[in-house]
Amino acid sequence: MGLNKQSVAVILLVACSIARTVLHFQTFSNLSLQQVRSTAYSPEVDKRQIRDDTSLFRSGQRFRPKNSGESAATGKCAINLFGLPRAFQSLVLPSLVQSVIRPNALYNCDYFVHYYYLTYEKEGRANSGGRLDPDEILLLKQAVHDVSPNSIVEFRYDQEQAFWDQYQPLIDRIRTVNDTDGHYLYFPWRDKSYVYTLTTDNIVKMWHSIQSAWELMTEHETMKSQRYDRVAMLRSDVVYMTPIDLFQANRQPLRDGAKVAVVPAFGRYPVSDRMIIGPRDAVEIWAAQRFDRLETHVQFVHDKHPGWGMHSERFVKWTIFPAIRETNTTIVEDDFMCFFRARADETVMIKDCEGNRYQNAAPSIVKNLGSDKIGVLESILGRKCLRQDGSSVLFALAMSGSGSWV
Repeated sequence: MGLNKQSVAVILLVACSIARTVLHFQTFSNLSLQQVRSTAYSPEVDKRQIRDDTSLFRSGQRFRPKNSGESAATGKCAINLFGLPRAFQSLVLPSLVQSVIRPNALYNCDYFVHYYYLTYEKEGRANSGGRLDPDEILLLKQAVHDVSPNSIVEFRYDQEQAFWDQYQPLIDRIRTVNDTDGHYLYFPWRDKSYVYTLTTDNIVKMWHSIQSAWELMTEHETMKSQRYDRVAMLRSDVVYMTPIDLFQANRQPLRDGAKVAVVPAFGRYPVSDRMIIGPRDAVEIWAAQRFDRLETHVQFVHDKHPGWGMHSERFVKWTIFPAIRETNTTIVEDDFMCFFRARADETVMIKDCEGNRYQNAAPSIVKNLGSDKIGVLESILGRKCLRQDGSSVLFALAMSGSGSWV
């Protein structure tokens, strides 16, 4: 959710407009979809003391097996995707196949997906909006089975109105409740990049999608009477630039029995809230306990850090990460992991993994990715990017196999 806060931001976008016919996937209309049942929001206040953890990571922290004789970690794994699928067929899916599905095929991970069934996205604070085809995400099932035939792939979606029917009372509270000084209690008014009321509305949508993907997974666990050992929570609107292996951290195998959660080392405002991989009990806190912990968090922020409210990354830093550590799980930033946010207009935010004066990304990521990140992007998507000068801050790139504009 964080943005570059430099006074003069230089944002480099890559627009990748790919003709639908060049992709070798077909739509499978017989995939089972399940409408989310609306339930009343009833938060349970977490009574545990929330500590202000100001030393989350040491720069360059890594996790490696103690010696080469230790056995590598294995187990039953799940990969859960959440969010609004933007440019899924043209941008996201090719990167998922190369960077997520193939690296984890050996483990036969199962996939559980929640998405919003929207056909158009309005302009937001970090994107210009555009048309959406939500059915594109169903192509994931065949893409997974082409590589990992025994993996389970299940989907669940929400219509826009179903979301508002469920969360309108909570969102009304977030929009209107003030603290004793007259400032908004929930809305993070100290972060000038937050747009009232759009940003906090979108945070609730993200939390709901994360939790819904988790619940879809747990329903499958109940049906099979078997729990997953290691779980990933991944976005469905990004281009994955580097391989993600659920049983590695910093490209080193985890030792058997290790309780290690992996998060990105970029998008740190002050930590990254964009994904997590870890033991089931640790990831459950990240995925399924946000609403339950919100009231306690907001009161803690009001007392200790007024003005930050339900700021997405600070919620993770001050509330979610400390709770995860209480499960004896070590949280490690990955020095290699990189993915770029994709947008409905098929632009890609190719500076997502770079740092700035706020040190919001580990320098090692750009170094490990290499100087030709556009070349890496072209390789993943299987298309040549053509550059068109738009302005001093925008470069539009269209994808075309023949070298002409699509």
